[in-house]
Amino acid sequence: LQPGNLLRTWARIVRNPMFQAYSLLTCFSYAGLFTQLAASSFTYLNVLGMSRTHYGLMMGCNALCYIAGTFACRRLLRRMSVQHTVAIAGLLSLTAGTLLGLASLSGLRSIWAYALPFGLYQIAHGIHMPCSQSNAVAPFPQAAGTASAVNGFVMMLIAFATGHWLGQSLNASSTAPMALGIWFWSACTALTAWTLVQRFGAIKH
Repeated sequence: LQPGNLLRTWARIVRNPMFQAYSLLTCFSYAGLFTQLAASSFTYLNVLGMSRTHYGLMMGCNALCYIAGTFACRRLLRRMSVQHTVAIAGLLSLTAGTLLGLASLSGLRSIWAYALPFGLYQIAHGIHMPCSQSNAVAPFPQAAGTASAVNGFVMMLIAFATGHWLGQSLNASSTAPMALGIWFWSACTALTAWTLVQRFGAIKH
């Protein structure tokens, strides 16, 4: 618990390009999920008129989609590298976010127009998270817990900022804050998966 040693360890972690790439992937993918978690009850119940029972069932299905994504992640990693795996997941994330954004911009009020694309987002999230969280700490075998904590800290900062923005943006007549927020974070996720992770994401033995 020597402050100087802690600061040097933190600095070494945040300067590492591999940590930066996978940590950003973690944060952006989670930010899309957090947008859904924070805004979905208001949007589905108040804007789209969904019943509370159906909303609860939908959220349960979202959890199952995430679990399905983790199983898909395992199968993909048997056949290809981590970088190729998250590149595919990035495409799924962006597809889901784009469908949500277009549904909102088109003024659609169908629950399925929002629920089904986010199920796809959850599958992609189930691929991103195991890959990004494990590889963010991979360069630091002697400080894996610290690297994980730094990653989690940045993730919560982004979630806090997202929650603050949603608190100022939600209204009873529009799906835009939820849908466009997820679309934005899905684009950030895909861009990170296709650029930074491809360049810095390989483990150096």
